[in-house]
Amino acid sequence: MLAGTPKVICAENDLALDIVTSKPFRGNIFVKGRAKDKSCRQSYANNGTNSYSLPLGKCGMQRLRSANPRGVNFMVTVIVSFHPAGFITKNDRAFHVKCFYMEPDEIVTQNIDVSMIPTTELSDSMLMPKCEYSVRRDGPNGPTLTYANVGDTVFHVWECTPADMGMLVKKCFVTDGDGEDHAVVDFDGCATDPFLLSELTYDASLMRAHASSQVFKYADSNQLYFTCQIRLCQKQMGMCQEVTPPSCGAKRLESDGANEKNRTKRETDRNDYEIDVATSELLVLDPADRGLLSPSPFCVPRLLLPVLPLILITVVSLTVVTTALVLRRQDHKKEMDVMNSAAYY
Repeated sequence: MLAGTPKVICAENDLALDIVTSKPFRGNIFVKGRAKDKSCRQSYANNGTNSYSLPLGKCGMQRLRSANPRGVNFMVTVIVSFHPAGFITKNDRAFHVKCFYMEPDEIVTQNIDVSMIPTTELSDSMLMPKCEYSVRRDGPNGPTLTYANVGDTVFHVWECTPADMGMLVKKCFVTDGDGEDHAVVDFDGCATDPFLLSELTYDASLMRAHASSQVFKYADSNQLYFTCQIRLCQKQMGMCQEVTPPSCGAKRLESDGANEKNRTKRETDRNDYEIDVATSELLVLDPADRGLLSPSPFCVPRLLLPVLPLILITVVSLTVVTTALVLRRQDHKKEMDVMNSAAYY
């Protein structure tokens, strides 16, 4: 068993997790979904203090940029398995480990000696929006999904708050967490494959967008992760014009020259911020797996399990008694009929 909360160490080139157990640890620590990858798994035998480290960006580790504060997040889910053979048991634990690396501010100074007048420092910083990416059902405002079936209609939703700026969703990829990436939204913010994701629809605030999708999966994996870049622009200063919402589909074909101009604007304007967003893990079931999460019509509540034998015995006893009474009544009726017939003669 674990003794206390593991300690996360964010080093320059790797991410480490220190785990202390109440008894000598015999088991394995590995990245979720990478138990068979030796570079992502470490075995332990009779250790009390255990350190597990991963190079940044390896073993499916997610890398997400942040604008407030400005920096990069590295995230990975680590499994602590107490079974030496690597089986998952009730004693095992999973930890979603995060390390944030703040970008240093670049300060350029130039000294000009004019006079000895005292200078008062005045400074302020703009609060950057926080952005989220989720997959929902029953509409863009429906509940967030953790699993779905192949073919289900779902809605991808991107949202930033507060709504003081504008956003462009671009460069979206779907991955199985094992290095297999596929683009679903391009650099200009247009869908690349209508079979996987529809074109994005933006709200009037330009800080919320959604797209519909028919759930799909990789042939050899049930896990899906979606990642995107969100470009933030100063809406009130007119810096979102020709940036968002993007011209896609038929509009894109009609304005190739304007799109090229927009692309140049997006590439050259360095005053905007970009943020990486990602969905939580989405478990996708194909038709053969649908029964795993469907309720069975023969399920019995757990509370009734201890008294289930007594209920069965009672039902059988009542059935036997009822049957005996019916047979006895029929025999009695036959006797009465025989006696009435004899009396008549």
